[in-house]
Amino acid sequence: MFTDRPTDATDRTHTFWSPAYPLQPGFPEQPAYGILRDHGQATVSLVLGAIALCTGLLIVSPVAWWLGSQALAEIDASPGVYHNRGMAEAGQICGLIGTALLALGSLVLAGLAVLLSAAS
Repeated sequence: MFTDRPTDATDRTHTFWSPAYPLQPGFPEQPAYGILRDHGQATVSLVLGAIALCTGLLIVSPVAWWLGSQALAEIDASPGVYHNRGMAEAGQICGLIGTALLALGSLVLAGLAVLLSAAS
C-alpha cells in the first residue's frame, strides 16, 4: 500500500519539515510582531538634507532639520516600532548644517547689500 509511493525528496506531496509559523497580527497602528518599519519622515529628512548640501539648494535645510527632529521625537516615543533612528539623526544634522550655511550666506548677502548701498 505505501510501497508504491516514494518517501524520499522526490515526493512532492509530502513535506518533511513543519511549515513556518505565520506572523502574529499586530494592532492597526503597529506592524506585526517582530517586524520593525521605517519612519517616513526620517527618510524624507535625510533626502532633503542631502539634496540641500549636495546641490546648494539650502532653502530646504530648515525643513529637513524640522522633519528630522519630529521623526526623532516620534521614534523615541514608540520604542520597538521603528528602526531607522540613524536616518532621522543624519537628516537632522544635515538640515542643521544647511540651515547654518543658509544663515551665514544670508548675513554675507545682507552685508554686501549694505556695503554696496553705502558706496553709492
